[in-house]
Amino acid sequence: MFRAWGSTMNGFLLFVHLVAVIVWVGGMFFMTQCLHPTLVGLPGPDRLKVVVPTLERFLRWVLLAIVLIWVSGLAMIALRWPIRMPAGWHLMILAAVVMSALFGVIRGRLFGGVKAALARGEPAMAAPLLARIRQLVLINLALGIVAVAGMTLLV
Repeated sequence: MFRAWGSTMNGFLLFVHLVAVIVWVGGMFFMTQCLHPTLVGLPGPDRLKVVVPTLERFLRWVLLAIVLIWVSGLAMIALRWPIRMPAGWHLMILAAVVMSALFGVIRGRLFGGVKAALARGEPAMAAPLLARIRQLVLINLALGIVAVAGMTLLV
């Protein structure tokens, strides 16, 4: 299927798109399934020393990934316009819209609140915000898997 797309530009855009998806979805899997269970046994202050800088770095990478996903995805559609998009593409785009919005809530409101609470010296106020971040990341991880499934199974 991908060879049929033909042009070098399409191949490059697809490469960028897939690497960005891997960074975002793979990172969410790592954070929720590997890092979080490992840190649960640590005391709160020690956990915060690991989680906050790790999350800050990850969120920066995800922001870049989101930009690359949208730019490459829209460019691939534009290069083929007008086209009839398969159902999987519609599912992927819907998932991307919701995932991007949830990322905005995570990065802007929730993680901003975590950093503000820590700056005020109130680490107890950061805990519920981090728990909510984890919930939204789990939702985004599920949506990311649905998007990948849609692109591979509904094309």
